[in-house]
Order: sequence, then structure tokens, then C-alpha cells
Amino acid sequence: MANTLKLKSDIIIRGIKLGEVYRIKKVNIPISKLEVGEVLPFNLLDSRDRVLLSRGQVITSEFIEKAQKDGYSSFLAEIWEEDEELVAREDVPLEIKKKTLENMQEILEDLSQGKTTSIVPLGQNVSQMAEEVKAHKELVIPLIQLKKHDDLTFTHSLNVAVISLFIAKFLGLKDEELTNLGLGALLHDLGKLVIPPEILNKPSKLSEEEYEIVQKHPLSAKNILDEKTQLSEKVKEIPLQHHERIDGSGYLFHLTKKKISILSRIVAVADVYEALTSNRPYRKSLPIPEVVEYLMGNAGYKLDDKVVGAFIRHLSPYQVGDLIKLSTGEEAVVSRINPVLPFRPIIRIKKQDEQGNVYFSEEIDLSYSLTLTIISEIDMKSRMNL
Repeated sequence: MANTLKLKSDIIIRGIKLGEVYRIKKVNIPISKLEVGEVLPFNLLDSRDRVLLSRGQVITSEFIEKAQKDGYSSFLAEIWEEDEELVAREDVPLEIKKKTLENMQEILEDLSQGKTTSIVPLGQNVSQMAEEVKAHKELVIPLIQLKKHDDLTFTHSLNVAVISLFIAKFLGLKDEELTNLGLGALLHDLGKLVIPPEILNKPSKLSEEEYEIVQKHPLSAKNILDEKTQLSEKVKEIPLQHHERIDGSGYLFHLTKKKISILSRIVAVADVYEALTSNRPYRKSLPIPEVVEYLMGNAGYKLDDKVVGAFIRHLSPYQVGDLIKLSTGEEAVVSRINPVLPFRPIIRIKKQDEQGNVYFSEEIDLSYSLTLTIISEIDMKSRMNL
């Protein structure tokens, strides 16, 4: 695994970001300090402030050799003081996630065997997750950590819980509501225990009869929780209502907005987002921008508009250093995240001079350049070769 290059600096320059003062550190760094295989934690500039390598890129032997051939003995390292707040960190520590998954598995195994079970350990996990979410200083939801990296049975429910807690945080829900929300979100698909695996994992469209069976899983969840746990009604109504829609088109009871709890409305949005951005037996995951369009199109119609709004405003699919392809066909690097419009980051476009040397343009704020759009991300191999 590549190491991260570390650098200390005392040089400070002032700048402006969204009307507020921030600080940029520009430090002279000798070429001898760069090591092949290291990941840059900053932008590397030449004396004319052109970006030679962007944050997140790996230093290659080819880059070092070309720089030496071109007469470079040192570079400027551009360090943004707010970087740590803008780049999404781990949403919830991996240890808490693993323990939560273990406890979920034990509880669901007990329930599947008809045993009475204690939800206390899961409640403790939720409290820990809620504390981590509340402690987050970022203005964006670190969804990079919510993408699936494995085939854990309950990853979907865990992801829905984490997303729900972030939405609730931005909506200003109280601590007690966060605990109820987290528990309900973790258990929202509990009713699928009674659905035959051949239906759940069917790679083609469900028959009308099969779909009717699937539609009963919210009620199955409520019945299991009523019989086998001591959870509050506020928690149990989340699995029961998470497929209801505010226009009454959902299932199982066709409830409208006023009859659906705010916690259930939050989980509904988190569940839709997580499901559509994940691979399923019958379809591949959809691109995040496409899913966002779906959420926005259904806001105020099927999904709570305030919940969708809180989610979308804080959703950031990009990180500093990500390579992207623009609607013009050009390639660019994300240099900063826009905390007001995370889907419209600040970028630098990849350019080439007359000698064929690659450099990056001045920053372009996509929240102002509305005719310029991002159409795709470029994979890691492309990032290294940029």
C-alpha cells in the first residue's frame, strides 16, 4: 500500500472561500523529498502556480525523471487549511460497524428461530453510531464510506442506518429520536426473514404473486418485533412504514404523509438511495447523479421534500483529488468540495502546453459555470497516469 507523504510548514497565505477567510499554506519542497509510490496529500505546483500533480495522485518514477530532466530542483506544495474538514473521513469507525453487524446477526438468528431476544446490545451500538455522527464536523455526508466493499448479509441495513442518522442530524432531531431512528433503520428489513431466498434473490422480474409476498415484509417485521422484543412503538413503526409514500401510493396500508412518522420518512429516503446505488440480483447499481435526480423528482410527491432536501444538500460524491470527465470531453481534477453545492465542486481542467507538458488550469467553480457538467469519474489507474 502506498504511503502518504507528510510535510510541515509555517508559510501562510490568505484567501477567500464562499465569503469567508481561509488560509493556504505554500511550502517549498525539494525534489529529493519526493519518493516514488507516495500519495500526495497536497497539490504540487511549479513557480507559476500551475498544478503539476494533484492531491491524491501517486508519485511515479516517470514524474521524478521528467521533472529532473526539465530542470526542477523543487516545487511548491499547496496546502488548504480546511482540507481535513472538506475531505470525508470514516463516517463511523469500522470497529463499531463490525460489532453492530455481529450483534445484528445474532439477534436475527434468534428471531428466525422463534426465540425471544434482547435488543440492548444493538441499542448500545446505535448510541455509539449516533455519537460518531453528531461529532462529525464535515458539512457533507461521507458516502464514500457507505459504498459496499463486501458481501456482508446486513450491510444494506447498516448503511441505511448510518445514512438515516446523518439526515436526522441535519434535520436537528433530538438524541432520543436518533436512538429510535438508528434501531428502526437497522431492523427495517427484518420482515424479509420470512421471504423465501429464491424470491429475494430472483434475477428477473417478480411475478404478481411473488410481489404480494414481498409487500408483506413490513407487517412481518412488526409482528416479529411485537412478539419477541420489548422495543418502543416508535422503533417498531419504522419497519412497518418504511415502504409507505406520502402520496398514499406505498405499501402496506397506503398511508399519507401526516400518518407516516418522520423517522419512517427519513428511513424511506435512505432506503431508496442505498438500494438504487447498490447492485441487486436483477439490476446493476445506478450512478449517484441519476439516483439524486430520482430523489429530487419524487420529493414532495412520494418522498418527504424536507428529508430529501436535507440529504441532497449534504451529499458529496466527490473527494479532493478525484479525476473526472466533463461534458466538454475534457478531464479535470477536483481541487475543493463546495459545501453549499457538493455536486458542483471546484475543479482544475487538465491542459497541455505546446511542448506536450501536462498542467492544470486555474480553479473553476462549477456552481457558477452552469454549462459545464461532470459526466463521469475516471478510475484510479487513470488517476495515477494523469
